Amino acid sequence: VHSVNVKLVLNHLQIVSELQKLNKRFSFILFTLKMWILLMFLAFTNPVWGQIVSAISCRERKPKIVGGLEAIRNEMPYIVSLTRRGGHFCGATIIHEKWVLTAGHCICNGLNRFMKASQIQGVMGLHSISQYLNDVRNKRDDDVTQPLQVNFKNLIPHPKYQCVLPENDIALLELIQPLKFSHHIQPSCLIADVGFDSHENELATVSGWGWTNENQYEGERADALRKASVRIWNNNLCKQSYQLNGQPNSEILDTQLCAGFENGGIDSCWADSGGPLMSKENYLIGIVSTGLGCARPGLPGIYTRVSKYIEWVKSVILNT
Repeated sequence: VHSVNVKLVLNHLQIVSELQKLNKRFSFILFTLKMWILLMFLAFTNPVWGQIVSAISCRERKPKIVGGLEAIRNEMPYIVSLTRRGGHFCGATIIHEKWVLTAGHCICNGLNRFMKASQIQGVMGLHSISQYLNDVRNKRDDDVTQPLQVNFKNLIPHPKYQCVLPENDIALLELIQPLKFSHHIQPSCLIADVGFDSHENELATVSGWGWTNENQYEGERADALRKASVRIWNNNLCKQSYQLNGQPNSEILDTQLCAGFENGGIDSCWADSGGPLMSKENYLIGIVSTGLGCARPGLPGIYTRVSKYIEWVKSVILNT
């Protein structure tokens, strides 16, 4: 009898042990399933959340920072060429499958008047403007890496932006059709936390198809996408530098940031407006906005500080 009881006890303990193992496995599977359902719920109910989650991969897409060079093809898959009547006039940045971010002055059509959405188009996945136009003329669209031309449904400037002033120089453009992301068309990464905006003395990358010289008779408009490395300034030092260089009434707001070099030589320029300034971690931190000339000593470029407008961006995307 004793032997039988021992066997029964051992069998019972073995069964309990197996059940405990199964319970642990089931609990882990259940936890994983719950987390997956939660993430899917957040992604579908909050489009901005999906973009912020995707920011985890930002550090895997670091640009090569060098000054004033042609970008590598597909190196900056988030940049957009805004066109009017077939010609490039401003840059923009993909931040969502249905939204791009640009400067408010890029959609101005006179004194506090804004263009209609039907007046402009966007080209994504673009590298060489002349090659793209040649392909369009020849109706060449067999390559999956061909640039994509898109139309817009809404142009939404910041509610406090006025076309004649540099404050709140930011606008959202809503696409008619959502994008299908690919190797050469991808969203940029946005900073989730509004306070995470201190990049003083860091190098950042600005890119675009703008002029290579502020004197348009001496320079030329870039055909292929170009990039440049610029250093981010302290706002007070930027203000002082402008005042010491012939602009005594200059103000640099906390919604702006400055980037360039004390000796000049590297900067964004005409037709780069609205384009991205990317941090070394490859977050979108600035939008090309204003400045005095291009690459002048002591007069760095002035950018819209994106982190100050994250909540506005979220609210527009969620409520439009």
